[in-house]
Amino acid sequence: MKELSNTKVTVRLRKVEDRKEWYVYIESYPVFVPGKKSPQRMREYLNRSVTTIEWDKKRTARTDAAGTRTYKPKRDDNGIIICRSEKDQGSMIYADGVRNLRQREYNNLHGRYLTSMTCFGIVLE
Repeated sequence: MKELSNTKVTVRLRKVEDRKEWYVYIESYPVFVPGKKSPQRMREYLNRSVTTIEWDKKRTARTDAAGTRTYKPKRDDNGIIICRSEKDQGSMIYADGVRNLRQREYNNLHGRYLTSMTCFGIVLE
């Protein structure tokens, strides 16, 4: 069992189905939880959404059967997703602050199991 794997925390986006809008969430992987043999992927939604994301046309995320491509978001030198509006950019800076906090918490837990499945209020999927 790889209990000593380093957990990486990242800011991710999830598309809203009926609007041109994306939810902002924090994803942590691998997270080892008591009672589970395999590592878990933890998601923490931040109740923020953004609409003015800059897409990196050089980095394809996926291509569907019809040939439609989706792209990864552009990130600055610090790894923060770039947005055109100040409000959305503020949301991304907030998300990066939460990501940094969670990363420090996981680094302090390095090598130990989480004591609770509801640790940090994160939903297991």
